[in-house]
Amino acid sequence: MKCSECGGPTISPDGLLGERVCANCGLVVGETLVGRHFSQWAPNWPSNWAQQDSETLKEWLTVLRTVSCQLNIPNFPYREEVARLIRKASGEFFQVQKFAKDKRATMAALLQLILKEYGRERSVKMMCQQLGLDSKLVLKQTWSLKKNLRGKKRLKNSRKTSKEYLYKYGGKLTCDSQLLLTAERTLEKVKRKGGNPVSLAAGAFYYACKMKRLSINKKLIGKTFFVSDRTVDTNERRIRRLLTAMPTK
Repeated sequence: MKCSECGGPTISPDGLLGERVCANCGLVVGETLVGRHFSQWAPNWPSNWAQQDSETLKEWLTVLRTVSCQLNIPNFPYREEVARLIRKASGEFFQVQKFAKDKRATMAALLQLILKEYGRERSVKMMCQQLGLDSKLVLKQTWSLKKNLRGKKRLKNSRKTSKEYLYKYGGKLTCDSQLLLTAERTLEKVKRKGGNPVSLAAGAFYYACKMKRLSINKKLIGKTFFVSDRTVDTNERRIRRLLTAMPTK
């Protein structure tokens, strides 16, 4: 389906309403049917709104969905981290006029900051070209957000650790505390080598399963950790290489 406004391709981002959004201009073209299996887990995502959420919050989350789709930014963990931050610091966004005046520029700045937190920083200039925004305005919003959010220790704490993801998702797959402890110790050994925390957690869990010779496969792990089975396998092999290269005591 093509956009009626600019003729660009449309995509269907995850969302409670399942809107089809133009990848070029961000126009909400229409809605897609959402299956029952989706609605069972959708409320767990901060970017989805509930009936009790204010209209202002819904508007911010809609802008987040549109901008992240235009930039082809994965929903998890980046968009969800931004959504969680918006909910946590809603007072700053709703009350500060310079943030609300141009929500798309503010959202671009927020996404850029979160991507930087994950070591996936993108060029502000390139992002602005994709969004049709003034790069000077986005840089100004980025500086203001750093000042407002870092001062309140909200931006720094927005990113979960790989250990938190390990117990959040790994606990859904097993009740074996020793298995989770093995995975946690593995993460402790490789934590200074960087990487996406949720992907590292999935890889460490898979590595621990292999060490214990358990039959939990990488496809199930990927589904539970919301990453691809290829990501699980890649991170497990990376962790194995790092551990092999470490000097033995």
